[in-house]
Amino acid sequence: SDMAKTLLGVSDDMTWDAYFRDAAKKSLIQITMLKKGAAEKNITWNDDMQKELDSTMETLATYAKSAGKSEAEYIKQLYGSNMTVKIFKGILKDTIIASHYQQDYIDSLQYTDEELQKYYEENKNSFDVANYEMITFKGAAASTKDADGNTVQPTEEESAAALQKAKDAAAAALETVKSGILPEKAAKEYESIATYSHPESGTYSGDAATKWVFDDSRQAGDTELVENGTSIYLLVFHSRSRNDYNTVDVRHILFKVDTSSLDSKADDYQAKLEELKAGKKQEAENALQAWKDGDATEESFAALANKLSEDPGSNTNGGLCKQVYKGQMVSEFNDWCFDESRKAGNTGIVANDAAGGSYIGYHVMYFVGTDDPYWMVQVRNAMTNKDYSEWSANLVKDITATENSGMKYVG
Repeated sequence: SDMAKTLLGVSDDMTWDAYFRDAAKKSLIQITMLKKGAAEKNITWNDDMQKELDSTMETLATYAKSAGKSEAEYIKQLYGSNMTVKIFKGILKDTIIASHYQQDYIDSLQYTDEELQKYYEENKNSFDVANYEMITFKGAAASTKDADGNTVQPTEEESAAALQKAKDAAAAALETVKSGILPEKAAKEYESIATYSHPESGTYSGDAATKWVFDDSRQAGDTELVENGTSIYLLVFHSRSRNDYNTVDVRHILFKVDTSSLDSKADDYQAKLEELKAGKKQEAENALQAWKDGDATEESFAALANKLSEDPGSNTNGGLCKQVYKGQMVSEFNDWCFDESRKAGNTGIVANDAAGGSYIGYHVMYFVGTDDPYWMVQVRNAMTNKDYSEWSANLVKDITATENSGMKYVG
């Protein structure tokens, strides 16, 4: 569609076929240059890389099984009739080596505390959070339906009247708030056109409301009406801060419940699911007990994670998750990590069974300790992304590719 082309930056005179071929060519150039760089740095295939490849192939096999297809059939469905398992593994191997070279560069980027502080001072809006209340007054006139069910857009007079109604309501609410009435209570007087919200850790988005909230002159208790098109915002500022709380480092061993064999519409679905969950929970409990019966050290926990964990993101590094921030993980995992009583060496089992979650499973947890403040992690990540983007762009700068007969298979 034209909208999709606009979002992806595809020019009107470029066909989708040409776009995807160009994207494929750019990707091939990048992978080729990364492989070349990896070779120059003597980054070669190793056991950990093989484990990544095996894990990906196992996941693909699971998806293929769920779709009722063989791996070969499933790969062809995803990538075209010319793709084979052998070719796919070769491409995956190149991609894994390239990603390790990328990570090697990222790991080489180091910043002093002074550099982090300087970058933060220059880009405060990107990292600070604000506590404020907001009542949004809707000033857009609603469309109507005619006798035939066709949509009738509001007239200019109706639109002007709706906007004026919102402005008058916002002005009246502002006086109410200034007199000491809570914004949430004030909003209820205009609930047909007003919506109350209270971001306690709101971030800067660059819109009219947050531009006012994040203005350097803002003081606790400031109130204001801010207009943005047909929306009128009544804002009450409380405070602004940065994320000074410490991130945490944890290790975990994931036992994931595989539901691919279950029919969610079957009468015995819930019973079979509970049976699978009970089995995985028992595996988690057995693993924790085995660790306690052994050396019961962080090192032995890491070894067990590499052996047992079904989390491909951490089962090659001892189950380690570094610099975990609040809200990053599923709620049960998050709550365990940021429990105020948590101390280095604590262990436990956390269930992940939230409705709508990406998986059901059990985490055997090991608390390593606290890490850098979150604001520092945010700044370091921003600086890393900036430097990596520049490095990545220079890697393929002035590199051109010649199209041979193989390009006919792209698309």
